[in-house]
Amino acid sequence: MEKAVASFYEFLKIDRANISIQQVVNPAYYGLEDTEASALNSYLSRLVQSTFEDLEDSGCIKMNENSVEPLMLGSVASQYYLSYMTVSMFGSNIGPNTSLEVFLHILSAAAEFDELPVRHNEENINRTLSEKVPYLVDQHHLDNPHVKANLLFQAHFSDIELPISDYITDLKSVLDQSIRIIQAMIDISANSGWLSSTMTCMHLLQMVMQGLWFERDSSLWMLPCMNDDLLIHIKKAGISTLQDLLDLPSANLQRLLRQFPSSELYQDLQHFPHVQVKLKLQEEDGKKPPILNIRLEKTNPKRSTSRAFAPRFPKIKDEAWWLLLGNVPTSELYALKRVSFSNRLFTRMELPPTVINLQETKLILVSDCYLGLEQEYSIGESKNQFS
Repeated sequence: MEKAVASFYEFLKIDRANISIQQVVNPAYYGLEDTEASALNSYLSRLVQSTFEDLEDSGCIKMNENSVEPLMLGSVASQYYLSYMTVSMFGSNIGPNTSLEVFLHILSAAAEFDELPVRHNEENINRTLSEKVPYLVDQHHLDNPHVKANLLFQAHFSDIELPISDYITDLKSVLDQSIRIIQAMIDISANSGWLSSTMTCMHLLQMVMQGLWFERDSSLWMLPCMNDDLLIHIKKAGISTLQDLLDLPSANLQRLLRQFPSSELYQDLQHFPHVQVKLKLQEEDGKKPPILNIRLEKTNPKRSTSRAFAPRFPKIKDEAWWLLLGNVPTSELYALKRVSFSNRLFTRMELPPTVINLQETKLILVSDCYLGLEQEYSIGESKNQFS
């Protein structure tokens, strides 16, 4: 352990004497009575050792006699600037088929929400709010910041008017912090090879961006001009998602909307990217795994931006996408790639050698900010799609 601690200081290139300046200036804050060099040195060594032990217990690092090795949870915590307690909690609670409701509770329990203010008498507001949202919260801890975070998320997805201005401010803070926390949950699910949980968590991120429920709400509600009558009419025509509407040929769309004022809807559709996907499977000589070549192209003729259309999210964001390779029937995730592009992108993904059944292997394109734009393609039918 002593060698590992010494390696830690060497890795950080920090002089212990420089670290000790604050302890000398205010020793009582650190519980120090003696500020001699030997006492400070002992204190810092104990601090580093206890920190290592906490990180090892949380599953973030692995300690050897002479070295410290970061583990997947530790790397995720570092990448997204999260507490080790948060990623440890994720590691203990996320499983291969975690539901959306459980993911929301896990998100709300993150240590990053520990300091969310619950002001005087706000437990009464939380109680009233809890009666309006679909998922139950702990009625015995309505003064808990994590319960409040959960209620704020659900109010956002349900488009519930918040009772006081402080809650509007709190919601903006919760939504802002949630992005990197959800990204971490996605990475943990993906690194574990869990397709179902990975996609559920992606849907949670889409919900945060759009202020809608996945599956409870139609993705067509992302269109500003949408109303109940138009939604019913479109659904009767077999259109259930925004992707279905974007895929509809122009002549068919005109016939569908002939009894409705259509100019607003045409204009609203330009807010959303219509992505065309083409694949080509490049099979090697048997010694190397197959390569999937992928071409993504946005075909909206009048759309000139990659800025995400997310009027209910408090910050500006650019569109990005995930490419997932997996087996849907077995819910195995083989590979995940995150991409962003303006008009066209060529990329490739290597199929792992564990893939046996290409007919069951799918490429799934998932937006990081829009509901209902998922596209799924069979790898076994993708040998010659490039023109």
